[in-house]
Amino acid sequence: MSFIEKYIVEPFKYATSDWIKVLIGTLLGFFMICLDWALMLLLGPFSFIFILGIDFFVSIVILGYYIGVIKNTLKGLDILPDWSNIVELLTDGILYSIALFILLLILSLPVIVLLIGGSFFIVGEIIGYSSYSDLWNILSFLSILAILLLLYIVVTSLVLWIYIPLATVNFAKKGFFGFFKIRDILKKISLEYIGILLLYTLFYGIYSLISPIILKIILAIFFLTLPPIAILVLLVALLIESIVIFVLGIMFYRAVAKYYREKELKN
Repeated sequence: MSFIEKYIVEPFKYATSDWIKVLIGTLLGFFMICLDWALMLLLGPFSFIFILGIDFFVSIVILGYYIGVIKNTLKGLDILPDWSNIVELLTDGILYSIALFILLLILSLPVIVLLIGGSFFIVGEIIGYSSYSDLWNILSFLSILAILLLLYIVVTSLVLWIYIPLATVNFAKKGFFGFFKIRDILKKISLEYIGILLLYTLFYGIYSLISPIILKIILAIFFLTLPPIAILVLLVALLIESIVIFVLGIMFYRAVAKYYREKELKN
């Protein structure tokens, strides 16, 4: 089986093998978007807390479902997870979110330390400011600090891009602490794995660029020609977008889990 067949064609067939289950996940995302818009229109800036709560809950459930996809793949099953066990989906989603938050918090500590240390230095320089040389010191320090922060953010983002997908599979297999088993995860990184990440990043990137443009063109045409049905067209477009995003998510986690399983079987 070629790379494309293994990590694109088969995951696509898997993701579209049960449209009822796909539709449930799609509608969750679709209703979340519609509800967010409705709350913004009705409550304005006061809707932020409600939107945050709704988005968090729905995201937790969908994350739990993706973890279910991984679990089924690791078991060698070719069926999509059931939506009936909502408790397990919520539990997995919450625990995974906590693990991800802890990882991001740990990686944010150097940034926090740099910012606090930089603030003390700048305040000290401002208090003792007496000449243009002091101003130059402040500007030089700010430039160095900005470069360091930028480099750290770029490197950290790259590390997370590589680490998180495999850590997610490890979480699904070994539980909460599996997310932090760095040595086990690093052993499974290879050029094949990087290829999977690049391929799906390319898919997401192209879709993110093209989708808004197509949507704006379609809406512009209908607003100019048939305004009464423009809202209906918008809702249909959002539904299609929800389907694409959900299916791509299933495909991605299926592909990474397949790769992980093959690595496990070889060892």
